[in-house]
Amino acid sequence: MRLPVLPVALLIALASTTWAEAPNLSRNQVGEAGAVSRLIQAQQAYEEALESGDPVVLIGAIRLAREVTLRAPVGWAKSTAGDPVPDAPEGKATAPDPAGPRAIAIAQGLAGEDPDLQDLVYDLDAQLPHGRRPTAINATATLDPGQTDSWTLVLAGESAAEIGLIGDGDTDLDLTIADETGAPVCARPAAKGPVLCRFTPARNGFFTATVRNPGLVRNSYRLVGN
Repeated sequence: MRLPVLPVALLIALASTTWAEAPNLSRNQVGEAGAVSRLIQAQQAYEEALESGDPVVLIGAIRLAREVTLRAPVGWAKSTAGDPVPDAPEGKATAPDPAGPRAIAIAQGLAGEDPDLQDLVYDLDAQLPHGRRPTAINATATLDPGQTDSWTLVLAGESAAEIGLIGDGDTDLDLTIADETGAPVCARPAAKGPVLCRFTPARNGFFTATVRNPGLVRNSYRLVGN
């Protein structure tokens, strides 16, 4: 029996529409953790060490962060929605960096008079990682209360993507990533700690990473990606 032409055409059109509206996500799994995952783990360990006062955890966080080479973003475009708040309470000047000199100074203070711990802290600078290291893109920005930043990124199809958000901890930030159609591919609720999105696009395309400050304090943050 011959199928009517019109229903077949409708089925083809519906299938095309469904594909077009589907999020740009591959069915392939993300795979092993990359450089951005290391940075987020280092940040989590760093914040845990500051809270507990544990120098060993802090030294581990510094080592982990220093295994990754940071580079400036190329091709990332940012737009900000929401009015500036000139009199907003100031938070920390920058998002904390476990690979920075301040982390070393804190580690020296926590090591105290313990010679073994002091040696471990000394080795952090004396034995900097050499050779080829994984790289990550690092962008910095500041958000006033109620403002939202939208970052446009280009990601490759069938290539695992990692996007991380590291705030200064003074107020919550939330992260949402959507494809070129606006379909969400990852969302992380508002939090003071670092958050991570890992996914694999099905095809080359534009993605938007949206960072929102729902708090009452100005927040400096880092957006990191691979």
